[in-house]
Amino acid sequence: MKLDNWLAQRSQSCPDRVALVADGVSTTFSELEEEAQHAARRLTAYGVRRGATVAMTMRGGREQVVLIHALMKTGSVLLPVSPRLSDEERSRALKQCRVSIDLDEPDRLTRTEADMPLLGEHDMEDIHCRILTSGSSGAAHAVGLTYGNHLFSAMGSAYNIGIDPGDRWLCALPLSHISGLSIIMRSVIYGTAVVLHDGFDVDAVARSIPEQDVNVISMVSTMLLRLLDAGADLSAPRAILVGGGPVPQEALERALDRGANVIQTYGLTETCSQVTTLEVSEARRKVGSVGRPLLTSHLRILDGEILVQGPTVSSAALDSDGWLHTGDVGHIDDDGFLYVDGRIDEMIITGGENVVPAEVENVLTQHPEVLEAAVVGRPDPEWQQAVTAVLVLRNGGDLDIEEMRGHCSALLASYKVPKTFEVVDSLPRTPSGKILRSSLR
Repeated sequence: MKLDNWLAQRSQSCPDRVALVADGVSTTFSELEEEAQHAARRLTAYGVRRGATVAMTMRGGREQVVLIHALMKTGSVLLPVSPRLSDEERSRALKQCRVSIDLDEPDRLTRTEADMPLLGEHDMEDIHCRILTSGSSGAAHAVGLTYGNHLFSAMGSAYNIGIDPGDRWLCALPLSHISGLSIIMRSVIYGTAVVLHDGFDVDAVARSIPEQDVNVISMVSTMLLRLLDAGADLSAPRAILVGGGPVPQEALERALDRGANVIQTYGLTETCSQVTTLEVSEARRKVGSVGRPLLTSHLRILDGEILVQGPTVSSAALDSDGWLHTGDVGHIDDDGFLYVDGRIDEMIITGGENVVPAEVENVLTQHPEVLEAAVVGRPDPEWQQAVTAVLVLRNGGDLDIEEMRGHCSALLASYKVPKTFEVVDSLPRTPSGKILRSSLR
């Protein structure tokens, strides 16, 4: 099955509709198409060829979006690389993916344009990009995602939260991860606008919502917590998707109480973003759930592990029976709603008992002085692993350990209560916002 180039098609069907708001500039679909064509010809003159893997290491901005679309017109494969990677990590990623050309600055391109025809369509099975996983549970590896993966991912999201031609989806997530890149891709498929921020700034995002008429936002739990603490008005967007790991139930309830249409979502790099997303209408009744499977996605629980199947899944990640083993632990309730309980490799075994970190973290964040919490198991000669809580406190408060221990004891079994409490200024995270538990261990 052949797919028309999405940007070229949108430049014909809705040329004057805003496609992108970034770096203080609004760009229509026809303007974005024209810029992408020129950039594609410059890329070709620079040596980019069909099927070659092209690394792109730069901060999120208008120029990066133009180049993402330009690369599609050359038929090359995008490898977006986070500028936050160390030189060693970056070198390893480029070698692993056999990168032909490395673009680390837009002005590296020659102004000369090659007089060559641009690609106007793609096969569903053509590789569009290779995305490095977050590396939260080990060394990052690249996942190849096809144009078909992106199309079905966009379809699944659309059937869940709907589409309006006037939608403006705010993205303050890195484009080097599927959480950010998928917003760029689905918006051009839908013919809707992206409001792109170069990183997350609480004040900038809070201002952008009313000023740019933002009505859909994707974020991770840290962003939600900081916006809530800053008193940001989140009542206008029709959907605020929160993913990237467990979200404290207290934060979800606080957001809902303020009129925010906040819904949890669950996805992976290997599934081209969303697998499940809670519907806005179920946000209060099923708080804590990540929702039901989106259209074309299928779930099963095998020995506690979440398995996924469907056309959004990278074919290289499937087992012999056609299922992706996510490494996540979860359960499905009687209504078919998924709850993610944590990672298999994060399970703490203490004194012969199993402790799920997310359960303890939820209790910790219910304490009024705790902004964020991470729970890990540290080696211990008596307990095998000692449950350890690492906390970020609100407003630089002081930690009363006995009070915190009493708070946990009232809500948890004794073996789940942390043996140690530590306070830090911030939790170590991957560029996509996931907690780096290996650093905390």
